[in-house]
Amino acid sequence: MTEPVPAPRIGDAERDQATEYLREHLAQGRLDQIEFDERMTAALSARTQPDIDQLFTDLPAPRPGQEVAVPDPPKAPAAALAGLPMSPKLVQAMGVLTAVAWPVTLLLLFAIGWGQWWWLIFVPIAISSLWGHYQQQNDQHRKRLRKEERRRLERGNDDSDES
Repeated sequence: MTEPVPAPRIGDAERDQATEYLREHLAQGRLDQIEFDERMTAALSARTQPDIDQLFTDLPAPRPGQEVAVPDPPKAPAAALAGLPMSPKLVQAMGVLTAVAWPVTLLLLFAIGWGQWWWLIFVPIAISSLWGHYQQQNDQHRKRLRKEERRRLERGNDDSDES
């Protein structure tokens, strides 16, 4: 007689997906807080896919194994400053630094001569490049937030129209 094959073990990715789906069911009102806490604890301690599947037997989609359209997470910024929240004082300081770097560098190079110091021109180029990349990322982030807000408001209006 052959022994049953144990279910394959799951990893953090599968547990994380299950917890996200449980949060969605809580937000939709399909689970109360106590039941959510119990299922969340079970999902985080699950070792096999059947352990996860049993948490969703009485729930509609989304559930593990039924893929749903989930927006892609924002891509990691290429530059160190891009996408990072910055305090208003730091934003102002970076703007001033960018505006001052060019004239100071050019005056310095003309005063001491370009000779062996020609490479100093790359300092304001680097500062301007980082600042421009940060500003571009910041603008894209603001546009994305406005678009999401419009969609949320439109969905809210659609829901109220159906009532």
